[in-house]
Amino acid sequence: MASFMNTRSLAEGAVIAGITAVLGLLGMFIPPLFLIISILMPIPLAVLVRRTDLRVAVLSLLVTGLLMMVLYPDPLQVLVMFIQFGPLGLVLGLLYKNYVSAGHALAAASLVATIASVAVIMLAVLVSGLSLEMLQSMANDILDKAFDFYRQAGTPLTPDQQQFYREGIKTSILLLPAVWIVSAVVSTAISYIVGCRVLKRLNYKVNVLPPFNRWRMPWYSIWGLIVGFLCVVIGQQFGLTILKVVGQNILTVFALAFFVLGLSVVAYYYQRLPFSRPFRVFLLILLIFYISLMYIGIVLLGVFDATFNLRRPRLKSENK
Repeated sequence: MASFMNTRSLAEGAVIAGITAVLGLLGMFIPPLFLIISILMPIPLAVLVRRTDLRVAVLSLLVTGLLMMVLYPDPLQVLVMFIQFGPLGLVLGLLYKNYVSAGHALAAASLVATIASVAVIMLAVLVSGLSLEMLQSMANDILDKAFDFYRQAGTPLTPDQQQFYREGIKTSILLLPAVWIVSAVVSTAISYIVGCRVLKRLNYKVNVLPPFNRWRMPWYSIWGLIVGFLCVVIGQQFGLTILKVVGQNILTVFALAFFVLGLSVVAYYYQRLPFSRPFRVFLLILLIFYISLMYIGIVLLGVFDATFNLRRPRLKSENK
């Protein structure tokens, strides 16, 4: 019986390896599909861990990597996908298998996705030799050509306008790691939700995320903002550019996280407004149109909610 079960598990692992390899190859051969593939790719592996065990899943992951190496001409790109989605699939499966609460599971999976993203960035830097300074130089060359085009067209930009665009590009390049990490976390959250739905269809018990208006972050998450702020201040004070850039990226990631938390608080109280439906719709439209102006306020609202749990009194009364 044990031999039969092992054989069945290995057969499932082989099937999952094939499915995962096909998904990965589709994402690499058809770049427009990569966004969807990045969400789906960890799920077969996670389901395999939940159905069998970690050893079978690791073997399946190795087979997936070998298949993709054989079928795709760029081993480096295969390695990047292997790093980015392999460990995440294994961790998601373990979280499902051990029935970890949705909040803790999402935090753990996001941490793994962040580490994988940092590893991919470091690998890209080591292999290609790219640096932020090189990207900045390339961006300035492109801007110079654009400015020359406008000048030849008879609508030259003023020095202040040119400086504004240069500073905007410089800031965007410096914050590329934060953008990469945030996109990885968002993709992980969607993967977790989709994985929950797949496992529920397979009649497995899973912990699903609470409604958006009940999302919370632990109080100690504010240390992310504190550490980021300290890195920026120390970097500016002592001329440590790398430390300053690291702090800016940390601040960007945690500010976005607290922005989402602030929106959760807004959604919670918005649903409880004692106003008519047309007025509620009007308020929602105002929020959408002016959300960029209210960004800092919503971030601060998220920070206060993480610290003081602004919704606790009402939740206690509602649960009675």
